[in-house]
Amino acid sequence: MTVTSATPWVALTGILSALAILAVPVGLVLVIVGLVQFFRPAETSPGPEEILKSRYAQGEISLSEYEEMLRAIRGEPS
Repeated sequence: MTVTSATPWVALTGILSALAILAVPVGLVLVIVGLVQFFRPAETSPGPEEILKSRYAQGEISLSEYEEMLRAIRGEPS
């Protein structure tokens, strides 16, 4: 068997074929991950009433302060 100058091209063709075969499943995985992240519901930050409830529940503010702040948040008169 003799070695010809075409041998490097044969090796390159094999490497490129292997990369092409791997590119399909990797591409599918990337598309699936992207779609999952796109359709995942966005996390929302708590609103002012939720923060106020949390502060009252943790004992940071009294009941009267809670009620006063809640009226202020809702725009109700004192």
